[in-house]
Amino acid sequence: MPTPRLSWQLALLLLCSLLLACDKRKADIQAEPTPAAAGASSSTQAASSAPVPDPAANPRRIIRTGELSVETDAPEAVVRKLSVLAEDKGGFVISSDISRWKDADGAETVSTTLVFRVPVAAFDDALAAVRALGSRVATEKVTGQDVTEEYVDLEARVRAQRAIEEQYVKILGDAKSIPDVLAVQQKLGEVRTEIERAEGRRRFLESQTSLSTITVHVARHLEAIDTGGPGFGRSLREAMRDSVAVGIAIVNGAIRTVGVLLPVGLLLGVPGWLLLRSWRRRRALRAA
Repeated sequence: MPTPRLSWQLALLLLCSLLLACDKRKADIQAEPTPAAAGASSSTQAASSAPVPDPAANPRRIIRTGELSVETDAPEAVVRKLSVLAEDKGGFVISSDISRWKDADGAETVSTTLVFRVPVAAFDDALAAVRALGSRVATEKVTGQDVTEEYVDLEARVRAQRAIEEQYVKILGDAKSIPDVLAVQQKLGEVRTEIERAEGRRRFLESQTSLSTITVHVARHLEAIDTGGPGFGRSLREAMRDSVAVGIAIVNGAIRTVGVLLPVGLLLGVPGWLLLRSWRRRRALRAA
């Protein structure tokens, strides 16, 4: 069984852990505090032994990304220049992908997607250099995500958890029985797990805010080219196609002509035939 003194110390540390968890929950669900609210919360932070971060010591941390689509007649040369550009700016290439597809008219489009990272200070210069490499910039998108508040919160959380870790280590040194040692080690493991999680997230934000990501789509449009050339087979096919078209045109013309002349023939032919028949009868009667 834990000793009374050790139990009192564990209870105190558990209370501190609960207070830190509550502060973390409030920070996640509340918006950015107003100046009055910040002044009211300073006393709570001082009570938890976590120093208030200095804004001057914590500059803005912004994750900047850019995505451009450029068109050029020499995509291979542009991709090589982009790789050199990334190295010259102190960055590196992450990935490169080439894709091809054909349109309905037979034209072929070749697109190369290159993703590279450069330091934040060289982000604007790198974008300007990418624009100058292509003959035309089809699309461009630049985004920025401010993670300063999250980064500062992670730093404060790590400091608070470090303080609790030191207290658990001291208690572990005073533990005399195996149940006391096991209880303290369990709590110490939970605190260290929280520290590793917060530090991992903080390192990720540092990487994302120190290096910006630029994605460049380099496209080249190739018109459809007929490489078959003139030949007997092609000429025969074209002649057959033309003869069929002429035959269809003749049939259509004949049908239209009959459609126009048939009413005229009926109007003129029937009276003429009746007159001719009457004339022949009179002539036969005179001859008789």
